[in-house]
Amino acid sequence: MATKIEEIKKIAGGSEVELPGFTSESEPLVVVLKRPSIMQLAQKGDIPNPLLGVASELFKNGVNKAMDNGERMKELGEVLTIVAEASMVEPSYSELEEAGINLTDQQLLYIYNYTQTGVDSLKVFRKIEKSKQDTKPVGKKKAQ
Repeated sequence: MATKIEEIKKIAGGSEVELPGFTSESEPLVVVLKRPSIMQLAQKGDIPNPLLGVASELFKNGVNKAMDNGERMKELGEVLTIVAEASMVEPSYSELEEAGINLTDQQLLYIYNYTQTGVDSLKVFRKIEKSKQDTKPVGKKKAQ
């Protein structure tokens, strides 16, 4: 049976996603994100022509490969911001901007990863991040 249009609208409207907080000790940031298509953003002109090369590289090779090219960091940041603007439902990206709040690089990367692979891919990142936070250096024991 085909999925009803009402169900599609609900699903496409977004999901609650937990992003890293603004500091390593802070509470996570919970937002509602939808998953826009990078190809549709490019087709509609939301991604300007000078940034299409970076967007294409992101789409084909992922963030890690795109970040290898230090000369393109500015463009990468611009594309990640465009994706965040198109993805954020609640709060919207413009609401954060109006409040003087800038997303961190890590939050922008999480949003991009969510748009490409969904919430399941973020679970891996959360586990890795949590395991890094849980490890504390062990001090040397005093000799007796």
